[in-house]
Amino acid sequence: MKLKAVFNRLFTDRQVILGTHGQLKYFHLSVPIQIMGITVIAGFAGLFLFFMATDTLKAQRLSLQSAELIALQTRYQTAATDRQLAQSKLAATKAELDQQYARLEGVLSNRKAVANTLKLANKDVEDTSPEDRIRALGESLHVTASRREQLELEVMQINKMLFHTSLERDQAATDYKKTERKLASMRGLLNLYASTKDQIYKDLQDSRLRFANLEADRKTSLVAEKRLSGEVSNLQARIGRISTENKNLIARIHDRTNESVMALREIIVLTGLDPDKLLGAGDAEGQGGPLFTVNPDRTPQGPEQNYYTQAEKMEASLARWESLQSILKMLPLARPVDVGYVTSTFGDRRDPITKRTAYHSGIDIAGPKNSKVLATAPGVVSFAGRNGAYGNMVTIDHGQGFQTRYGHLKKITVKIGDEIDFRTQVGVMGSTGRSTGRHVHYEIIYEGEHQDPLNFIKAGKYAFKATPKLQNASAVE
Repeated sequence: MKLKAVFNRLFTDRQVILGTHGQLKYFHLSVPIQIMGITVIAGFAGLFLFFMATDTLKAQRLSLQSAELIALQTRYQTAATDRQLAQSKLAATKAELDQQYARLEGVLSNRKAVANTLKLANKDVEDTSPEDRIRALGESLHVTASRREQLELEVMQINKMLFHTSLERDQAATDYKKTERKLASMRGLLNLYASTKDQIYKDLQDSRLRFANLEADRKTSLVAEKRLSGEVSNLQARIGRISTENKNLIARIHDRTNESVMALREIIVLTGLDPDKLLGAGDAEGQGGPLFTVNPDRTPQGPEQNYYTQAEKMEASLARWESLQSILKMLPLARPVDVGYVTSTFGDRRDPITKRTAYHSGIDIAGPKNSKVLATAPGVVSFAGRNGAYGNMVTIDHGQGFQTRYGHLKKITVKIGDEIDFRTQVGVMGSTGRSTGRHVHYEIIYEGEHQDPLNFIKAGKYAFKATPKLQNASAVE
């Protein structure tokens, strides 16, 4: 749960509000987008660490192979040294054999000299007595036997030395062949390591190049990140300024709208009607829709909540203003003639025919001959024709429960069902029906009850700008 809370606190839906030329734009940063951005950054970091680890391992492998290569070179040098020693031994053995052969040749020479000496001794013996010769021969034989034994011993030693020398020579030849094979194998290994070293060096160069590219990308990313941070700071500052300006603008619109609403309400009050009743204030405002729970992390807080509150107030004021404007468009606030004067007011009056007090449901306005009778508000003609005491009469339904009647007309210029606009001619002023002279009988009816038209005409002076003729005509009540 704690991990989930930390995750929800770190990764929340964020919204950036930008205002351009008075229009608000919302940029939504969802949780998946934030996670994707962090994942991309982590991926770059992982690749960076991976390539660093790969380069480190390759450097270690290269170091190990370099150490093995150095060991092989050492072994090769050792084998070469052993070969040189063997060759030195062979050379020493050969020199010693040469010395032995020289000594043997000396022995053979001495033997020849002994033979010559014996010959000379025989010659001398012939001259001597037999006893002397026998004694001399015995001594010579003894010397010769000793010398022969010494020579045989030396020959045996020489043969033994030759045997050991031949063994050492054979062993040296075998070692030489083994050394040659080892050298050939070591040369192959050296060539292999040389090619492998070249490949490793190439891979190392490639890794360094990739590392340099990644380092450049990382620096570029850092620069871009700093630039984006600066832009975000600038955007936040601009958003703050725009938010302040929007708040001030909303406050001014709200104030002016309230002033307009109050002015419109006063106009309606001048007619004698209740503005709240016209607006339907007694009815409950319609609300509804599906239920969705609110995420507390997404609930606007602080300045944002204040901004939304002010915007809602402004929208409510504008809605009231628009409602009042739509109502004012349907209210009959104008005079039914351009030029004329009031000859009889609304309410109790002295009847012009019976001379008794009677209720008058409208006002009478007299004017020049053939004066145009005009619609005081847009609507639909619901009656056009003869109607007893009213004479020729036109009734217009303006909606929202309002109707106006125009009686005693000389001529009717509209028919039932016609949709007419404000100030459309509906007839000509006359004296038909129960009338003592040329005038128009003008009534205003709201939800079945007659209203005083003069109140509406007074309110109309504030609702719109009248023409000079209307101002002159409205001067007489």
